[in-house]
Amino acid sequence: MGSQAPSQVPTQTLIFLDLEATGLPFSQPKVTELCLLAIHRCALENPPAPQGSPHTVPPLPRVVDKLSLCVAPGKACSPAASNITGLSTAALTAHGRQCFNANLVNLLRAFLQRQPPPWCLVAHNGDRYDFPLLQAELAALGLASALDGALCVDSITALKALERASSPSKCGPRKSYSLGSIYTRLYGQSPPDSHTAEGDVLALVSICQWRPQALLQWVDTHARPFSTVKPMYSVEVSTGTNPGPLAATATVPQGTAGKTSPNLEGGRRLKGPLPMESPGASPREGLLAPLGLLAFLTLAVATLYGLSLATPGQ
Repeated sequence: MGSQAPSQVPTQTLIFLDLEATGLPFSQPKVTELCLLAIHRCALENPPAPQGSPHTVPPLPRVVDKLSLCVAPGKACSPAASNITGLSTAALTAHGRQCFNANLVNLLRAFLQRQPPPWCLVAHNGDRYDFPLLQAELAALGLASALDGALCVDSITALKALERASSPSKCGPRKSYSLGSIYTRLYGQSPPDSHTAEGDVLALVSICQWRPQALLQWVDTHARPFSTVKPMYSVEVSTGTNPGPLAATATVPQGTAGKTSPNLEGGRRLKGPLPMESPGASPREGLLAPLGLLAFLTLAVATLYGLSLATPGQ
């Protein structure tokens, strides 16, 4: 988490990221919504002139690229997740949303490649949720290395460090570092559109505009390769090239089988599909069928021979 970025070139694009999903990590969640918002370094180094009080929410830089999508998860959303995000599997399916597939991965990669590198993904609680979940979705498709080249930082870690640096001797009650709590501390109001992917990304950009130069320096020093993030859970996948839903999947908690699986391009080594038995007879049944026929014919011949012996006049 505190490792030096592999390149000495300063980060040129911050890509603020938020994922909404079907539930918490223990439920092996699937993505239901994602939003990425790309801002060039110069837009953060030279923010628009502040208007109003110091607690006024800063305006979003004019030049941004944004990608926001809803995704059919292929599994039920937990009731709690649906209450928070307003999304359900039934609604996403009814609206014809597609699953997290290879086409979406290509879209993510194309979005990154349109930005000046190096790129750094920034997500709130990203180290414990967004980044591992995104890696799990990529690994499930056999595309664990799709976003190699990107860096990543958790904004909670960054903002904690900036707050400690700005008031190192200040003591008081323990602070909450949830997105809403930080936003309220800085701007005296709750963030709008909480728990939508786009709303949370916009709130994250606002709090990262608090001390943008210090944030960029911290990112340059502490960002780590996204390829070092381990998937939230391991998945056995089909090795086919169909970008649609997986033919057969079986999830395994990362704390068990995942520990013994060697890394492959920063993710878990993927296993092939489970062997499928044909719907016909089993091998044993196929062997016994001709033997049964032979026994029947032998019995029939013996019976006929016995009858011929018993016939008078023989």
